[in-house]
Amino acid sequence: MIILKRAHFLTTLLIGVLLPVFLGAAELPAYHKYVGPIKPGVVITKANWDTYLPELEKLLPQAKLQWMGMGVKEGLVTMPVVKTTYCGGAKGKMAATKKYAGTSRIGADNQLLGWVAGWPFPEPKTALEIAWNINPSMSRTGDDLIDYVWFGLFQGTKYEKHFSWQHIIRKYRARTDIPPFGDLPNWTEKGIVSKEALVITEPNEVKGFVQLRVVYWDMDKPDESYAYIPALRRVRRMTGADMTDPLLGSDTVPDDFETWRQKIDSKMTFRVLEHRDFLVPIEYMGIENKPAYDYKKHGPCFQVEWEIRPHWVLEIMTNNPDYAYSKRVVFVNSTPLDQGGAFQPYWAEEYDQRGRLWKANGQGAEALQKEGLIYYLFNWVYMNCQTNHYTVMDGYPDYFEDFDKKYPLKEGLFTIKGLLKRAH
Repeated sequence: MIILKRAHFLTTLLIGVLLPVFLGAAELPAYHKYVGPIKPGVVITKANWDTYLPELEKLLPQAKLQWMGMGVKEGLVTMPVVKTTYCGGAKGKMAATKKYAGTSRIGADNQLLGWVAGWPFPEPKTALEIAWNINPSMSRTGDDLIDYVWFGLFQGTKYEKHFSWQHIIRKYRARTDIPPFGDLPNWTEKGIVSKEALVITEPNEVKGFVQLRVVYWDMDKPDESYAYIPALRRVRRMTGADMTDPLLGSDTVPDDFETWRQKIDSKMTFRVLEHRDFLVPIEYMGIENKPAYDYKKHGPCFQVEWEIRPHWVLEIMTNNPDYAYSKRVVFVNSTPLDQGGAFQPYWAEEYDQRGRLWKANGQGAEALQKEGLIYYLFNWVYMNCQTNHYTVMDGYPDYFEDFDKKYPLKEGLFTIKGLLKRAH
């Protein structure tokens, strides 16, 4: 009897203590390094695309293979592969991550608890921790942003039309890189994480279209979103469903900004499908090194250099039949922070409620600011994988040292009236 009790005790110990350890270890799959013929010095061209295709299928997500395959095979761009370099994240955010390491934890219903600033999980152990590291509510583009964007639509490689817009963001919680630092009253008094606005500046038939989004931290509190429609001269309040509606007939929807702008909620489930190397655009240092883009020459593609980096393949199940997508698959840079990583998601693919690959979006290139290593985001593509339709963004962000002095984002700007003044 004593032996049985001891055996029962040992079994309980294994199940209650050791098994969760094994399950936690299995949560993130082992890293698989790419070993193959695609390496620095190789240039993928129209002439050798088919030769390298079996290797490219290992190194590019499905939708990105479709997009770049079209561009390379049409002779619009090439893919020169260079040595991988590591630039790291913004200095203020890195310092905050180090200062507050170990304070964050996951609570019930996917809640993030104890987070102050920086990346909440500098050494993530689970898929949900990775998801919070790239949480869109924290506004990955930084504390403030003014972004000037050319916005072109293409059917395949054929140009259709374009818009120009300004994209403006202000973050109110956990500011680390652009003064004022810390938490601002909109967060401490109202629970607002950030405000984001779009202002269309051309062509004339849609000039003055404005969209404003107010993002709340509380999972149970829907974001507020408004649009001013010039043709109607009316402000329309938008619903959560509108966050997956295409903007002005494009392939771009607000919940897909920066790969994933949908809020984390209690219904979502997360897992990492793979951990392996992918071929990604390099990080350019300084806006002066931004690659030139000419839509007449490059179509919906970008002429950039490529490098091989490790990524987690993060699956996000929405578990919401009323949402446009059944799931997202996000490709997240897994380079450790102390080795120059920044948890940057570079590509995302969205599936419809029937489980079919529907849309995708991600970087054609990005750059970092020399002073403070703050992200620039430019050369972005949104695509409809089923119709082969593309929306390309070629941007020039104002995102530099003394940003707060040269471009102060006053609170009055984040109103329909304030944004309309900016549009005209």
